[in-house]
Amino acid sequence: METPVQMAARLLTALDELTEQEGMYLRGGYYDLAVETRQRAEPLVRRLTGMAGLPALGELRSQVAAVLEHSERHAAFLREKLEELGAEIRRIDQARHRVAQVAPAYSRSPGAGTPHFQAAG
Repeated sequence: METPVQMAARLLTALDELTEQEGMYLRGGYYDLAVETRQRAEPLVRRLTGMAGLPALGELRSQVAAVLEHSERHAAFLREKLEELGAEIRRIDQARHRVAQVAPAYSRSPGAGTPHFQAAG
């Protein structure tokens, strides 16, 4: 049977691997996969959090700190991307609004028909 330290080490290793995978997805622009990976890590985090009070786990603190640091960097990157995308959506909405305002000046009235050109001569 696994000791609490062995279990915590195994969970931390799995969490570290998921965090690395999340980083690869973020660098590649696969934000949906990064979020999915973060969601897959949640049960590991809950389990480790439940074990945090065990005195024997003190030896894993540096590994926990490293995983938390990576995770926080990834979360900050995602927040930044969300802000950028929100700004882009606002710019697109503003452009749509401007187009909607000027479009009537470029459209024909329903009864105007197609213009006919005649050759002079």
